Amino acid sequence: MAQLDEEFSRRAEELRKAATELTKEFRKIASDFRDQTEVFTDDLRKRARGASPFERSAIEKIRDLAVLRDDGIITDEEFQQQKIRLLDQV
Repeated sequence: MAQLDEEFSRRAEELRKAATELTKEFRKIASDFRDQTEVFTDDLRKRARGASPFERSAIEKIRDLAVLRDDGIITDEEFQQQKIRLLDQV
């Protein structure tokens, strides 16, 4: 009888561990699905506004311009002009 109890306990522990691992995997899948849904929803919103889904935001473009300014490729005045132009488009 003790041997059956030990076997039962061992298998029950294995099932608990398997359930824990499956729960982690399902949570990861749910998180990935949620992320993909957000990307898809953003794409649909952009298309509804008539924007290309691949168009970068004004903020992303301004960040790129800041790098060019910081690297000395464009002047601060050029940066400010482009920044104003981009923000006016928003």
